Amino acid sequence: MVARLAALLIAASLVTLPTLVAGDQSAGTRILGEEALRAALSNRTYYGRYEGGIDWIEYYAPDGRSAYWDGCTHDGEWWIVDDLVCFRYRGDANHLDYCWMMYRLDTQYEFLMPSSPAPVRAYTTAVRDGNREHLPLGTDDCVSVDLRPLTSAGQRP
Repeated sequence: MVARLAALLIAASLVTLPTLVAGDQSAGTRILGEEALRAALSNRTYYGRYEGGIDWIEYYAPDGRSAYWDGCTHDGEWWIVDDLVCFRYRGDANHLDYCWMMYRLDTQYEFLMPSSPAPVRAYTTAVRDGNREHLPLGTDDCVSVDLRPLTSAGQRP
């Protein structure tokens, strides 16, 4: 997953979608507030693409669990803080939280993660109610993922 994220960040810095505005803005309307963000995500499957061309699918369970697919399935969790949608994936070797601004573009959505040197953008190609792809929650089928539990200090035993 780390290698895929690194490739994504490099690809994202090289490609700009024509409908998007440079910097930390979008051509869409920003979704603000916990209630609005939960309503947009909860119990839905998002199909999307990073602006660098990498496809993804993610299901957001109402209880805050998620299943992210980019060729294999990563189990995770999602939550909302300060008008950002945040994600954490159990197998992420860097133990990072990924927080995104979310925008509505007509019937689709854009996610924007401001970062240096360039922001990372993803957009939806479709949104469906429910766990449309039956992505497994609470399991990770990626071969390179370390699934041992973290200690209270955030380290692997």
